[in-house]
Amino acid sequence: MTLAPADGGSSPQDTRGGQRATRVWAHAGDDPRALLARVGLRADAPRSVIVVSGGAGDLREPQLSVARAALGPAVRAASCYTGAAIVDGGTASGVMALLGEERVRHPDTMPVLLGVAPAGRVEAASAGDDAGAPLDPHHTHFVLADSDEWGGETPLLAALADELAQGAPVVMVLAGGGDGAMEEVRTALRRDWPLFVLEGTGGLADEIAAAHRGRRGQRRLRRGLDFGDVRPLGCDDPLALGRSLAWELQDQPALKDAWVLFATYDRLAIRLQDVFERFQGSILVLGVIATAVALAHDGASEGSDEQFLLHWGAVVAPIVVSVLIALANRRAAGKRWVLLRAAAEAVKSEIYRCRTRTGVYSDAALAGDGAPISRSGRLGERLAAIEGGLIQTDASGGPLTSYDGALPPAVYGAESRDDGLSDLDPQGYVEIRVADQLAYYDRKVRALDRRRAALQLVTLAAGGVGALLAAASAEIWVGLTTALAGAALAHLSYLQVDTAIVAYNQAATQLSALQREFRATDGEAPTFEALVTRGETVLTTELSGWVQQMTDALAELQAQQTEAGAKVDRDSGAAA
Repeated sequence: MTLAPADGGSSPQDTRGGQRATRVWAHAGDDPRALLARVGLRADAPRSVIVVSGGAGDLREPQLSVARAALGPAVRAASCYTGAAIVDGGTASGVMALLGEERVRHPDTMPVLLGVAPAGRVEAASAGDDAGAPLDPHHTHFVLADSDEWGGETPLLAALADELAQGAPVVMVLAGGGDGAMEEVRTALRRDWPLFVLEGTGGLADEIAAAHRGRRGQRRLRRGLDFGDVRPLGCDDPLALGRSLAWELQDQPALKDAWVLFATYDRLAIRLQDVFERFQGSILVLGVIATAVALAHDGASEGSDEQFLLHWGAVVAPIVVSVLIALANRRAAGKRWVLLRAAAEAVKSEIYRCRTRTGVYSDAALAGDGAPISRSGRLGERLAAIEGGLIQTDASGGPLTSYDGALPPAVYGAESRDDGLSDLDPQGYVEIRVADQLAYYDRKVRALDRRRAALQLVTLAAGGVGALLAAASAEIWVGLTTALAGAALAHLSYLQVDTAIVAYNQAATQLSALQREFRATDGEAPTFEALVTRGETVLTTELSGWVQQMTDALAELQAQQTEAGAKVDRDSGAAA
């Protein structure tokens, strides 16, 4: 069968949006680079590639709606982040048609949407044969393989994807699919392409996801996929899926390591904060209980069974409090929390300075007076300094288990707009870094204010109840209300709630002013360097102040609890 048209190998096809797609007929032995050149795609520079595989005519509702909502937006977002080329089967059905529809909705995205199909099937469709399939009219380029069978184009599709990439990352996204898609999946895994599987799209995608999770009934697939990098993903958040694709498509090992380090310190800091607050809350609650038991013991009848039990309760409760205090001081969860939080934010600042190419990451600073250094090298040096400083502190007194969750880690205000790796311009810095911190401050201030209001209410209520008890001639129980009010105030004190709210509000006000000034200049900051320097200075100042305040508060708390523990030991010994 002769597939080459009379013009020597290519022909234009009208596509919507004013563009013209070019078809190229491939023959056995054709060089992939030459084919790309003929279709108008020069493979002179590396570019990441997304290969999309899956359901064609077999993609039906409700899986079709799931794929439509997730696949197009995710692939488009990843392409926008990375400039990736997209390669698929090219026909006007299933996942290929969904990508074409997405490109129509967003014509400025997906500049390369290359379809690779068997020429015999396309020719059959053109001749009115029901066994053929028409090409999707919204793709930008087509290469037609010299084959009459579905699947005959798979080796050519893989070769063209690798040639486009020129060593850059390639990923495959699978949505639905049947037996035909299985060969494309095997090809991807043999080439060490990460395989992103969209759960909920039915067919092969759901089978592979089930096999990857070790579910029964999928032993055949499990044996075939043990050697591959398979990543099942849900379809409920297309933008998160797009960020995952973009993360994998970018060759930025230093920045990726930096995000892992940040996420490690951030997760450990959150856990240690929780441990610290649980310890301190338990100490305060048990202290109130011990006071209640001691008061009840004093009011019990002399020689009664009730007094006997309360006596031992009054002895045991303070001892438990003393043990908790000693354990809390030994574990030093509070100190480690503060140190890890400071390290996490220091790493985050380096990430954004690196992505904006400012400060020590500017071209001038990297050139320096001596041997030039790359941005990745400079980032590695700065991260090593942060790690080295942290390891010399109490933070090294516990496990520093590396983060193994989703990457890039979730942030507070910009997760839908940031892949974590791309360079940032002034507008990107303001919309992502500044917006992230403003969202964080808003969340923290609201949470701390609610906690402060609740504890203040407890303090006022305890004072009111104490007054009523005194009026009712039940003065013995006034000590309990006093202890309750003291516990609430102590909780506010060691968490530095009032000081933290003031510091967060001050930093948020300065960042908001920076944001307003930037917008007032129509997105043209005086200099990018000044913009980033000012923003990072605000954040560094706030963090340094918080670290110092918390360090002082924790030192004072430890001294108070050590003294209280010693007093409890003396009193318990006397009582026993």
